[in-house]
Amino acid sequence: MPKGLVVETELRVRFAETDAQGVVYYAHYFVWFEVARVNFLRTLGFNYSEAEKAGIGFVIAEAYCRYLAPAHFDELIKIKTWVEDIGRSSFTLGYEVINGETDQTLALGKTTQVFLDMKGTRKPIPIPAPVREALEKARDSGGETGGNVEGRAVGKASPH
Repeated sequence: MPKGLVVETELRVRFAETDAQGVVYYAHYFVWFEVARVNFLRTLGFNYSEAEKAGIGFVIAEAYCRYLAPAHFDELIKIKTWVEDIGRSSFTLGYEVINGETDQTLALGKTTQVFLDMKGTRKPIPIPAPVREALEKARDSGGETGGNVEGRAVGKASPH
């Protein structure tokens, strides 16, 4: 479960994210993990665009989701994100997807990101020092919760 800095991302389930049974299609949870991951890293000061220009990037080497209960159209969803593990060239983030109206845990997940040399070999490289320091600080913090950094702001138009 969450440890260290936990950043919460809120969104509302869009109709297009549901399937014929009226529940969120399983693959959309991984999209939500991406929204939460971008917000978590932004909170730590990591800017995807600047990193890309510098030839720094990462790929998702592993993604996991355990579904516990369904989500439905227009429900408020909260995604808690935290650092699970930090390796030489990789780091793992944990996620808890919660129904924002009932506080029921809907899913638990994790993704492992591996940094690559994006301008050359495309092989793993050590996590850049500033990113490693930010990840370690987040992991080792006293469990405070980050502000509500919204990926798709509740009540506002979605960029997706």
